[in-house]
Amino acid sequence: MAPTTVTTVRIPSQDLARLGKLATRLKVDRSTVIRRALDEGVREILLQEALARYQRGEGSAWFCAREAGFNLLVFMDEMKKRGVPFRTDEELLERQLGEFGRARRRR
Repeated sequence: MAPTTVTTVRIPSQDLARLGKLATRLKVDRSTVIRRALDEGVREILLQEALARYQRGEGSAWFCAREAGFNLLVFMDEMKKRGVPFRTDEELLERQLGEFGRARRRR
C-alpha cells in the first residue's frame, strides 16, 4: 500500500450514513469505502477531462490518455462506450507522429 496522509473533509451526514451502510454490506471499514470512492471518483474526473480535451482538439487520443494516466487502448475503449468519435486527418496524423516520436526519445 502506498504511504498515506491523514486529512479532514466535511461530508453531509446522509452521505456518511450511506458510506457506513455500504461498508457494512461489503464487510469492510468505512475508510476503505471512502478511499475506494475517492479513487474511482478521481479516475472518472481525469477520464472526463481527458475526453473533453480530446474533443476540443487539444491533443491526440494518445496524448490525452497519457496525460490523464490511462493506457491508450483503455482510453479508446472509453471513447467508444461514451460515443466520442475518433478524429483523424492529415494534420492530426502528423501531430500524433510527432508526439509519438518525442515520447520515444524521452524513454
